[in-house]
Amino acid sequence: MTDRRAQIAEAGIAILASRGVRALTHLAIDRELGLPDGSTSYYARTRRDLIAVIVDRLATRTGDDLAAQALPEALTPAVVASVIVAGLDATMRRADEHRARLILLLECRSDPELQASLATRPEVRGAFVDAIAALLVGLDVDRPQENAQDAAALLDGLLMQRVIRASPAHEEAILTAYLTGLTDGRGEPLGG
Repeated sequence: MTDRRAQIAEAGIAILASRGVRALTHLAIDRELGLPDGSTSYYARTRRDLIAVIVDRLATRTGDDLAAQALPEALTPAVVASVIVAGLDATMRRADEHRARLILLLECRSDPELQASLATRPEVRGAFVDAIAALLVGLDVDRPQENAQDAAALLDGLLMQRVIRASPAHEEAILTAYLTGLTDGRGEPLGG
């Protein structure tokens, strides 16, 4: 991504997170960046092009917050829950990105290509699920890869609660109970 396209994407993320999808216009980005009117249109001709620039930036900037957490040698459901909550805390340093992603997930629901980049970009989602699977392996959960998919969905929900500032959840207690259920059942998937 060129520097100007990166600046446009960052400005778009800021506008989405602070003012919503209706405020996202080429002109708003020009003004946010102090550019002459029409400058953003050179890099993104249409609204869809503009959203695609932002989507690409969001998809490639997903960090490995969970993977960056130091793991103690002895893993228990409570310890893993604590590590995951620390990962959620680290992720919230990019709260505007997650807010923009949620807004765009709704905005792009009729555009399968953009929706797929936002929701499931294979390399990003795969790395996230693999990090969770590694934690489940440490807990000696059977079928860690299958269970990691469900755990990722649970984490998505917890992250969404934080991003939209909904009612507070007892994340460590929720995750400890979930992980304890997996270890007690030795990893029988909920749907299986």
